[in-house]
Amino acid sequence: MAKPAHLDFTSATANEIVEAIDAGITTAQNLHAFRSRMGGAAKADKHYPETRQALNILKRLKSQNRGAKNIKKILSPYNAELAKQRDVLDIIQPVLTAWRLFYAKQGIGLMNDQVLLLKMVEAAGELEKLTGEPVPDMATTD
Repeated sequence: MAKPAHLDFTSATANEIVEAIDAGITTAQNLHAFRSRMGGAAKADKHYPETRQALNILKRLKSQNRGAKNIKKILSPYNAELAKQRDVLDIIQPVLTAWRLFYAKQGIGLMNDQVLLLKMVEAAGELEKLTGEPVPDMATTD
């Protein structure tokens, strides 16, 4: 049986709705049921726009949470190595070696530190594309 709605969706702000769902006071299912009882999505959006904003916030938070879980999943094999006090450079050495060999085949001899710098500069460029903002204090060749 679903939890009773302890929140008045007609007067609550989007943030209040999201906080109530996060705190377990109500559920997203209750929010969807309320919107359905109000005549469906179109009518609910018209009369109670805060409920649509709350759904959008919940969707964004769910997506962020999924992204965080993926990142943790990627890093999980390395956490045990870090817990053993293993040096980060020792852990990533196989990848550094593979990149050094790749660049050596192209006639570019790079040291580990140079490969790391190159990859970080490339990653900064990707981050700038994702966020639309320059990476602060990043030295450039301009």
